[in-house]
Amino acid sequence: MKMKNQFKMFVVPTPAPDGIVGLKVKLDRPVDRERPCCRNVCVIGPSKGPHAGELHCADCGQHRGWLSQAIAQWIESVVMRFGAPTTPIVVRKSHTYEEEAPPAETITR
Repeated sequence: MKMKNQFKMFVVPTPAPDGIVGLKVKLDRPVDRERPCCRNVCVIGPSKGPHAGELHCADCGQHRGWLSQAIAQWIESVVMRFGAPTTPIVVRKSHTYEEEAPPAETITR
């Protein structure tokens, strides 16, 4: 336990956009439908590395994924324009190539 805390001394978090840490998002990505966690509602936590934030289950605290810079900027713009939401914002895409199928027009046989 002591070593784990010592390691955290050297981790410098990437600053997340102000105002989004602590907000709740509802995950509705394909992976969340296949392997749900509790209610699929997560809390945005501080970022690490290239990510804009960390997603933890609001019910059990399990790590559920990372928040991309693009989605974090979009959430921040919504909060700045309309204020903090009273219900979780729904995140439907994670923007990874593995989860996206190519458009039907580009499939060749």
